[in-house]
Amino acid sequence: MFAPERIRIIKGILLDKKHINVSDLSAMLNVSEVTIRRDLEKLEKEKFLTRAHGGAILMDHNHDETEDDSVTTDDPFFEDRLEISEIAFHMIEDGDIILLSDGPTNQCIAKKILSKRNITVLTNDLNIASELSSNASIKVIIPGGDLDSKTMTLAGKLTEENIRRFFVEKAFIEVDGASIQRGYTVQSIEKASLIQEMTKITKESIIVCHHKSFNNIAFSQIGPLGMAGKLITTPRIPDEYKNYLFNNNIQLFTAFNAYEGGI
Repeated sequence: MFAPERIRIIKGILLDKKHINVSDLSAMLNVSEVTIRRDLEKLEKEKFLTRAHGGAILMDHNHDETEDDSVTTDDPFFEDRLEISEIAFHMIEDGDIILLSDGPTNQCIAKKILSKRNITVLTNDLNIASELSSNASIKVIIPGGDLDSKTMTLAGKLTEENIRRFFVEKAFIEVDGASIQRGYTVQSIEKASLIQEMTKITKESIIVCHHKSFNNIAFSQIGPLGMAGKLITTPRIPDEYKNYLFNNNIQLFTAFNAYEGGI
C-alpha cells in the first residue's frame, strides 16, 4: 500500500475515533510498526495529531472545524489538493524563499507547510497569507494591488510592478487548464498577466493542478506546457500528457511516486 493511501486511512480513523493504536494500524494496513510510526510522525509535524505512548491522538482544531468541513464538502477535488500539497511539502526546505500564486490548491500547500521554519512566502492570496500568519517563523510578503473581495486575491498593474521587485527560489503556480495545444490557462486575463510576471522572478517554476485540469482550456493563456520544468498533479493524469511531459523533459510528480522517491 502506498503512503498516501495509508495517510488517508489513518486520518479517517482519527477523525472518527479521535485516537489510534500503532499495533492495530500495523495489522490493519499490513505494514511494520516502524512504517506506522513514520506516518504518525509526519502527521504530527503537520499538526494533525499528537503522538502518545503506543499510538496517537487527534489534535484539537476547534477554530478550523467549520471552515475545513465546508471546504471538504463543497470541493470535489479536496483529496486531490491534499495529495498535491503533500508533494509540495517535500519540495520545500526550511529557509526557502517561495511564491504561492492564488488558488485553493496553494491554500492547501500553505496549510501543509505550517510546520516549516524560517521560510519566506510571497503571495497575492490573502487567504494564504492569513493561514501562514499562525507560524511566527514564516515571513509572509504581500505585494499589494487591487483586491478582489470575492476571492480575497490581489491583481492588477500595481501588483505586477511590486512582484518585479522580488526574487524567489521556487514558485508554485496554480492553473485552471492544461492542454497540449494551448498550454496552461486560467480564468482571467488579470491572473494570467500576473502569473507571467511571477514566472520571471523565480529560479524554478512548479505548476500545480488536479487531473481534471487536463484537456481543459480556460479563458486566458499563460504559456506552453514547457514554461515550467516541474508539474505536480494526481496519478489520474491522461496518458497522452504523461508521454508528452516525458518526451519534453518536464518532471512529473504524482502522489504515488512522491513517497517512493520517483519522479
